[in-house]
Amino acid sequence: MSWWTTVLGGALGYMLGGPLGAMLGVAFAGNFSKRKSNFGGFAKDYRPGNQQRVQAAFFSSLFSVMGYIAKVDGKVSKSEILLAQQVMQHMQLSDDMQKVAKDLFNQGKHKDFNLDEVLEQFRTESHRRTHLVRMFLEIQIQATYADGVFDDKEHDALKYIAQKLHFPIHELESLIQ
Repeated sequence: MSWWTTVLGGALGYMLGGPLGAMLGVAFAGNFSKRKSNFGGFAKDYRPGNQQRVQAAFFSSLFSVMGYIAKVDGKVSKSEILLAQQVMQHMQLSDDMQKVAKDLFNQGKHKDFNLDEVLEQFRTESHRRTHLVRMFLEIQIQATYADGVFDDKEHDALKYIAQKLHFPIHELESLIQ
């Protein structure tokens, strides 16, 4: 994939759709640079569930929703930031990807963060990958416990997130316990 095509795709995607748009722009640029001429191949790569798109949606959603969860109780603690950094280290992210993850986390903390849009993108792209949704929720649950206090606002936020991802509430409650 051409380096310039990747940069252009990512930049254009970011302008149009923020961090999720950037990830999708990179994925689109990669396929564009391969010069796919067959419509069947093009359609196959852009239906929900394409691995690059799933990974981009998971990554973007994971860190932005962690930021949202950290802020939902009114303040972000050092332990919540530390947990996000530990997740980045566990994922073995490069320095550049850690910067993107931190930006996503900070974006999730803002009052104008569009949680519904991010969750819908992740739900659409994860397309019946219940293990991926479960892992996503397990990390968000860890984020709610990071500051040592699990309050009603965090519990309500987790239930809302699970509902938007079409994840059964009784299974969420089982994960929380």
